[in-house]
Amino acid sequence: MSQAKTLFKLYNMKKKYLIITLFILSSNFLFAQYFSIGLRDGISWSGINGYDFERFQIKDRTGQSFGLLLNYRTLSFLILQAEINYEEKGFDFQTDPLLCGGGSSGNFRLKYLTIPFTSHFEIGNKVMYYGYAGVYVAIRLKAENSTSVVSNYSPDLVIYDMSYDPTDIFNKHEFGGLVGIGIKIPLCEKVKFIIDSRYSLGLTKASKNKNYDYNPLRWSTEFPDDPKNVYNRSLTISLGILYQLNHKK
Repeated sequence: MSQAKTLFKLYNMKKKYLIITLFILSSNFLFAQYFSIGLRDGISWSGINGYDFERFQIKDRTGQSFGLLLNYRTLSFLILQAEINYEEKGFDFQTDPLLCGGGSSGNFRLKYLTIPFTSHFEIGNKVMYYGYAGVYVAIRLKAENSTSVVSNYSPDLVIYDMSYDPTDIFNKHEFGGLVGIGIKIPLCEKVKFIIDSRYSLGLTKASKNKNYDYNPLRWSTEFPDDPKNVYNRSLTISLGILYQLNHKK
């Protein structure tokens, strides 16, 4: 019986040492990589593709994009990167003011938390040039609408505020792809300055394509309160700082 206990203790000790050894080996492997963390902040021009609006001029909207990034180098020319960003998207719309007694104008403002995963291919020596491609997952944080309808049926010009909450119109989640190029300029041994440009395109619809029963007195044909087949797209230019944690040995 005592011999069995001794063998059991030896087994547990070997198991414990094996786990510790595997942990040390995996830690050495991870920290042998080239890890970097960074911050980015930029400006984006967003719009939509595939809209079903009639008699509307759709224009891009300017917003902000900023966030955190983490990357590690797997090869001398290949880097894998993950980010978490706050992004403002949406679009502006306007009708011809000569149509239907005055026309309308306004915008949709969409705010997202996006998580991109990208592969970067680099060339260069000290100053590095790179291109990348990947996918992103987005969570809609907020949706807002601003709409003004101008009426010139009466002698006096009348402006109606027809803004409303469009939260139920847009999907909560979005999946998309992105491509980009950039440059990394060394500031010191471990810090690099980043100039980055990317184009993002939604692969799933931003809108729910719901059908609404309209009140004809709301000028339902005069402003897009039922956007269908809408896909987000955006062009972003950002600046950032990248801090290198360690070197590949």
